[in-house]
Amino acid sequence: MLIYQSLDEFGQRCEVRRAGQSLRLYTDGTFHSQFNPARLIENNLWDLLWLPALLPAVPPRRVLVLGVGGGAVMRKLQKILPKALLVGVDISAEHLRIARKVFGVKGRNVLLLEADALAFVRHYRGPAFDLIIDDLFATNGGEPQRVVAMDSSWLGALSPLLSARGQLTVNFAACAQYRQALPVVTGQGSFSALNAWQHRRFENTIGSFTRQLRPASTRLLLDSLTERLKALAAGPVPCEITLSAGSV
Repeated sequence: MLIYQSLDEFGQRCEVRRAGQSLRLYTDGTFHSQFNPARLIENNLWDLLWLPALLPAVPPRRVLVLGVGGGAVMRKLQKILPKALLVGVDISAEHLRIARKVFGVKGRNVLLLEADALAFVRHYRGPAFDLIIDDLFATNGGEPQRVVAMDSSWLGALSPLLSARGQLTVNFAACAQYRQALPVVTGQGSFSALNAWQHRRFENTIGSFTRQLRPASTRLLLDSLTERLKALAAGPVPCEITLSAGSV
């Protein structure tokens, strides 16, 4: 059911539709975000962007989300990291308006900024972040595509913004993109643990690269994740989600 529609500043049609209790954002027909306020784990792609934040022993206190969309990931982060400062950057003022007014991204610990994320990263000079989520996608021919490749230049821009124990989580459109980025990440990122997350219904691979996290087997990571989800009164990791653990 259509509950909201508008044109953004780029002439793209934004629609929010309700399916049961879920809210879904579409931009020019491209599926951007989904959020169900009644469920922590929704068994979809967006789960893979916030689940890695549960792995470090010390929860992130400062979080940067590049590419807010409707704000589904930020709403989940508010639930699992209630004491963290959450900063979201998006180039679309309309997406941020939808995030606030429709998806409910608001609170004293939330800051939403309308800005070009690439310029923001290159000019930022403030305190470092314990978690950076790179979900920078744009629609091209009806298909979502990454705005910037995870190459040495982009990683070099992101690295100074990441704290000594920080985690960088990146949404890759396909596993091939993730594999192409690995030599860059292992060569210049100062990361100790590299984990790949996938969902059977989606082509994307989510890479989570963490500093000062002791490498562990996939089984140990999943067991740790399950315990933390239990503490949040959430269900187990769905079987459609797979995690591959690695180290540098």
